[in-house]
Amino acid sequence: MRFLTIFFLLCYSITASALEVIADVGGESALRFYEPIQPVIAPNNSDTVVNSKMLPPTFHEKDLLPIVSHLMTVGKVSSRKMNLPTMQPIFLIGDDAMSETWLKQRLAYLTEISATGLVVNIKDYERLQQLRTIAKSVPLLPVSADDLAQRLKLTHYPVLITQKSIEQ
Repeated sequence: MRFLTIFFLLCYSITASALEVIADVGGESALRFYEPIQPVIAPNNSDTVVNSKMLPPTFHEKDLLPIVSHLMTVGKVSSRKMNLPTMQPIFLIGDDAMSETWLKQRLAYLTEISATGLVVNIKDYERLQQLRTIAKSVPLLPVSADDLAQRLKLTHYPVLITQKSIEQ
C-alpha cells in the first residue's frame, strides 16, 4: 500500500509540473487570412451583412459565359496514340459549324462510350442550349481548355480524347 501511495504522488507531481518551452520560433498571426472574408455591416446600421467577395444568392451557368480558350481554335487534328489509363472519354467542341457537324456525325459513338463534352469556345447561353439539344443525352459543359490544351499539346478542336488516343 505504501508503494502505491508513493507511485500516485510521483505521478501527480510529474503531471502538475509546469510546462517547459522547448522552442519558440515566433510565428505570424493568421488574422490576415481571415480579414478578406469578414462580413461587413451595411452602412444604414441594419442587420444586413455585406461582403463584396460573396457569390450572388443565385448563381447560374449563364454567369460563366462567354467561355474563351485562347490556345485553341477550330481546325484539323492529327490522330495520335496515348496512354492515359484512368482517362474518362471527353471531347472538345466549340460554337462553330465544324464542331456542330462533328458532334452530329459522332453522337451515337459518343453516347456509347459515355463521353462528356467540353464546350471550349462559346458566346452565350442560348447557343450552349442549342448544342445541348443536338447532343441529346451527352453532357456538355462550358469550360476553358487552355490548361488541357497545353498538357496534351492540342491547338485545334473538335477532338475526342480517350484512354488510348486523341482523334478527330
